[in-house]
Amino acid sequence: MISRFIGKARFFRIDASGNVFVMAVILLALYGCGGGASGGEQSIVESAVDLTGATLRVNNASGSDLADGINEPYKSLQYALDQLRPGDLLVIEDSGQPYSSSAVIGEERDINNALVRTLRGYRVSVSGTKNAPIIIEGRGINRPQIDQMQSNSTPNDATVGLLLECVSHIVIRNLEIYSANEAAITTATDGSCETENIVIEGNHIHNIYGEKYVGGVRMMGVSDAVIRDNHIHDVFSNESAEDKLLIKNGGGIENIVVENNHFERLDAGVLINAQGLGDSTFALAVEEAATAIQIKNNSFDTVGHAINLTTHISDATSADEQKTGLIKAVDIVGNTFAQIGSALIVSAGDSENQSYDICVYNNSTIDATASVLDISGVAGFELFNNIFVLPQSEILITRTPANNTLLNNIAYSDNNLFYDFLSLRWRLDVNGAAETVYPDLPNWQVAAHPELVTSPDLLAIIADPQFIDRFNSDYSVELDSPANDVGRFGLTIGADFQLPWPVDMPDYPCAERVLN
Repeated sequence: MISRFIGKARFFRIDASGNVFVMAVILLALYGCGGGASGGEQSIVESAVDLTGATLRVNNASGSDLADGINEPYKSLQYALDQLRPGDLLVIEDSGQPYSSSAVIGEERDINNALVRTLRGYRVSVSGTKNAPIIIEGRGINRPQIDQMQSNSTPNDATVGLLLECVSHIVIRNLEIYSANEAAITTATDGSCETENIVIEGNHIHNIYGEKYVGGVRMMGVSDAVIRDNHIHDVFSNESAEDKLLIKNGGGIENIVVENNHFERLDAGVLINAQGLGDSTFALAVEEAATAIQIKNNSFDTVGHAINLTTHISDATSADEQKTGLIKAVDIVGNTFAQIGSALIVSAGDSENQSYDICVYNNSTIDATASVLDISGVAGFELFNNIFVLPQSEILITRTPANNTLLNNIAYSDNNLFYDFLSLRWRLDVNGAAETVYPDLPNWQVAAHPELVTSPDLLAIIADPQFIDRFNSDYSVELDSPANDVGRFGLTIGADFQLPWPVDMPDYPCAERVLN
């Protein structure tokens, strides 16, 4: 579930895949390390929109495709989707029995036009407009179910839940989608078109099976998208088949919000893959970025890698390509990470471009078994107002990128709280010329290292954050918690922080750098 770029394509995968490429789901102004807009203006479709078209209904038990869909519901979900026009609301009714489709909705062909595999499921092929969006909504005692009846990955024939085929201004909400291949909700799978103004909210997505590019919510070339209030779990990946062609068509990823989702039992929660590359076949700007992304107020429970931002290109077919992917203007704020491997991994891979302005603040991390933060190829990294409980490995690792012209740069690290640790150490520039380990907080506070702009964590504390009910996964801090009002700008430390951000506070570093 979050964002992947494949080749020149941007593959926004919010879901869970395999050992390396996994995501669980996948996600309005954005915040940039303190409240400023960090990357452009959005025109997101909101829930409380005045519909200008018809209210259509579909019921697979009592409906008929000979009906008008208004006074009497349609029977076939695909037939109902095909009738949509800008401004329409399609109500998918809970009939007591799941909706399911194995109809062919797409084909993947190789360079010789030979059929590689077919794509099956449901397809949305009509766009709304800014003033007349299309809303697809489940209603009933329970969420209507889309059950695609898959129980494993199928390399030559995938069955998705909903394919958003080059469409924009679409809202999908209150559905349960499960037992699908590749993704519950996906945009065009070949990256050949851009998608914008998409809202995916209030859905229950689970038991999704796939291979290299599996995800609960999977998007390519997407902008102005919100993925929120979804519950995504049990997304499985079979990484045995790695010989898929690299996709070389598509657009960028920008202005993405992933908020208030619950991710659990996943290899990874949100994956943003900014793989950009070019060769003599097609023109490509020097800068291909995933930009203006906010991942906020989500809960990650029993997830291998909660957030994975990468520009890595592992495909053998990309050996002759120019790697240009980068990530910029990302805010990771207000999340709770419990029983995880790592909270955040940022990997430059072999990209030729510098990623920058990634801000991690007001998060609570409890029981991380791997390095909490693992960074490569990022300048302007900021880390503040976070709570770290029971870290079992490094708090922060920086790694020398494969391209040695790229930098790691810790612009700011302070006002963090540490408690009940098996390990409390920071390790900078792993495998580089200046590799240094700082074994505890006092040594870290006096650290001098080329990657540090200022002395780190001078206002950090070691104390019990006093959660209200840690044993029942309620990680809100108590009223007398030492985390209250001691963070940057006097804000509460951890995910239970107080919004809005003080508008009169100066120096919002990430936002200022992006806007200027």
